[in-house]
Amino acid sequence: MPLKKKQVQVPWDLKEGDDNFLKEPWILKKGKEFVTIERNNNNRGYFYLQKDDEKRLSLSALQTKLTYHQLIEFGYKLQKPKRKKTKTQALSDD
Repeated sequence: MPLKKKQVQVPWDLKEGDDNFLKEPWILKKGKEFVTIERNNNNRGYFYLQKDDEKRLSLSALQTKLTYHQLIEFGYKLQKPKRKKTKTQALSDD
């Protein structure tokens, strides 16, 4: 009997306005290691995958999706972009 796992949606399948939508590049991090995933604009349907400062690979959408799920299983976490702090003016009663 095959095990049924809940498939986590990959970030590039989400559209703007969806919950958990993130703009690229998508960064997966585990400790000091990180993997960056970006769309390959020159070759439609392919993605660039790069670990730390190693050579950047061009993978098909299926290979990238499988690699993404494998990295999540290995303990990598998808980084959420840091929110920019807005300056608030403090009003003081003088």
